[in-house]
Amino acid sequence: MSIAPYPWHYPFSLAKLGEKPIRLTLELDEATREQFKKTYELLELPVFKADVEVRRWRKAGVAVKGNIIAETVQSCVVSLQPVTTQIEESFERTFLPEDDGSKRRKSSQDDLDIEVDFEAEDPPESFSGQQIDLGAVICEQFALGLDLYPKAEGVEVEEAYQPNPEEEEAEDEREPSPFAALEALKKDLKN
Repeated sequence: MSIAPYPWHYPFSLAKLGEKPIRLTLELDEATREQFKKTYELLELPVFKADVEVRRWRKAGVAVKGNIIAETVQSCVVSLQPVTTQIEESFERTFLPEDDGSKRRKSSQDDLDIEVDFEAEDPPESFSGQQIDLGAVICEQFALGLDLYPKAEGVEVEEAYQPNPEEEEAEDEREPSPFAALEALKKDLKN
């Protein structure tokens, strides 16, 4: 899969957001569908729909919750046959403005200590201005749902060669050393 800019941008103006969440159902037009196919190296993208809910979060922040349903056709990594895959991805993301005063200053000790909790929620992302790009969020989630190594049904992958250490030792014993070959050449030159 190539690394390219997001194939879809859907700017959402935060001025539209009140106290109640806004629900959107987003689908791709034909030009955007073609761009998705090119960016994510798809043969076809017959189905794509994203249901998204946008709401206020922590006064100045925004929470985005959604579900993506898609059907993709990719090339099998072994036989290049078309492989159809169903994608159902649910996601929740939070955003805070870049100039939000709730950020604390880092001390030099913060730079040294890194703790990773894989079970914890992701920290909020930052945004600037009065809009967020829902298209970029959806593209990221869609990419996470893609099969990186699609395989057609019934296609077997041969196991990789695993050398036997005992066989390698036996081969090493049989092969002459390059120094031995030089020694033999040196003797031939003297004669």
